[in-house]
Amino acid sequence: MLIPSALAQPDELTGDVTSESGTYEDSTISEPVADNEGYTLHSINPTYYAVYLTPGSSETFNVSFTNEGNKTLNVAPKVMNMPGSIYPLNKSWITISPANVTADPGIKQEFAVEVNVPEDAKSGEYDAQIVFTDDMYPPEYGAQYINVMNLGISVPVPPKLEFQRDYIFDNVDPGKEYVYKIKIKNVAGKDVTIDPKVVENIYFDPDIKPAFSSDLIEISAPSVIKAGEITNMTIRVPVPDNVSGTFDGFIEMNADGKANDGSVQQLGLNFFVINPLSVPFVKTFNTKTADPITIKVSADIYDPIPMLRISPEKEEPSFEMNLKCNSNPVNLTLVEKTQGGSVSALESSYYPIWAIEDDLTYDSVKQYTETYEVSGAIGTWELSILPKNVNSFTYSVSFRDSEK
Repeated sequence: MLIPSALAQPDELTGDVTSESGTYEDSTISEPVADNEGYTLHSINPTYYAVYLTPGSSETFNVSFTNEGNKTLNVAPKVMNMPGSIYPLNKSWITISPANVTADPGIKQEFAVEVNVPEDAKSGEYDAQIVFTDDMYPPEYGAQYINVMNLGISVPVPPKLEFQRDYIFDNVDPGKEYVYKIKIKNVAGKDVTIDPKVVENIYFDPDIKPAFSSDLIEISAPSVIKAGEITNMTIRVPVPDNVSGTFDGFIEMNADGKANDGSVQQLGLNFFVINPLSVPFVKTFNTKTADPITIKVSADIYDPIPMLRISPEKEEPSFEMNLKCNSNPVNLTLVEKTQGGSVSALESSYYPIWAIEDDLTYDSVKQYTETYEVSGAIGTWELSILPKNVNSFTYSVSFRDSEK
């Protein structure tokens, strides 16, 4: 007894997709099998086709039908909605040519299927079937046509707004106010109204609390962005005193007075509150000679949003250094300060081309290094380092370990 394809197990299906639109080859369905109940499974290739079309666009593909029976057939393909589909397909979207043919036994017939998505189509995942014969499986298998090709049409949401960057991440200090400015471009082809609101991300763990309330964050932006216009949205974040932790949320734009339907990216907000360190890092070491000692301490600084933060300027890192030898304080001499880093071109995946200014096409990691020297002595040393405006650093202590 032939088992309907809808009841086949997943491991019976094989195939792959070609690009955004394409076919899925199904070895189970495409293999012709005659059944003793009086119907024939004809060869259809492909058995599944997927298209990805924006409203107002179209695509044409070919599907073949081979008569595997012993009688001449009149084949007139018709479009049917997939049972249980969330998005019923308007049959007028699909045109099949030729509309009908006479198919002799063993003859392959090609059909051209044209899919036209109208300008006013709603976004969604549309499913349909192209039915080539009226043969159906027995009632115990449900009302299913046998000789069909399944068609999937993905209609995306047309974008309305594009951000200079889709998130703002920053390390912030308690008691300071931070101001950010981000560019927004209207790509909808018509005017779009906005009413941006800050929303906190909700965690399943009730013990996770944000560092501060979203009510503190102020947003300034025009209420209407004209078609093709690039405008600015200003975000003001006053960080309260005596807070710690993170704020994790996003800005909901409420474009055209509607909840997010996928046409507008949410602008992510993530702020990590850094409290100044008060306890220094301590390193002890021993020397066996009186040769001079060189100490270097460095910090790498990466600012992910230099072109978005208006104020305040990030303060350069510095280090409070103290040294003892055999429990006695020793004066350190700062002999050199070095600034350097690594530079790379800004990637378009982070910033759209329209948002990058000529003098801001590079991204960099900055490195700050301080070099100290001290007269050596034999004994036990204690070095303490308290970093400022940075929470991580590297250090090195250089000295001769033995007489040569």
